[in-house]
Amino acid sequence: MTRLTGEAEPPALADTPAEALTAVVDSLGRLARAELRLAATEARAWLLRIGFGLVLLWLSLLLVQVFVCLLAVSPVLLVQHPWPSVAAALLLSLVLAVLVSLLAVRELRRLKDVGHGRELERT
Repeated sequence: MTRLTGEAEPPALADTPAEALTAVVDSLGRLARAELRLAATEARAWLLRIGFGLVLLWLSLLLVQVFVCLLAVSPVLLVQHPWPSVAAALLLSLVLAVLVSLLAVRELRRLKDVGHGRELERT
């Protein structure tokens, strides 16, 4: 390997069939190691994406629970606070829940498309 570029040097021409076979076997070994590194890197990236999608899904479910709890408590809050502030709190919690849910769905759909071999462009 060259020190500056990290690329493999081209093998020298073999004088005998045995040396040629040895060069082919060495190249095959390097190719197999490179394929294994590529597979490991792709698996790691896939696991990170699925983890991110599941975390977003979990967060969206928590935010939906917050919205439902605020909705259930809103009659009590209306007694103590004016209705615009209660409506603003409900609207804010609903918007957050919907946004995070949409992000989770988008991430999990992108993961499904990558799993089927259709890599999408980043938008």
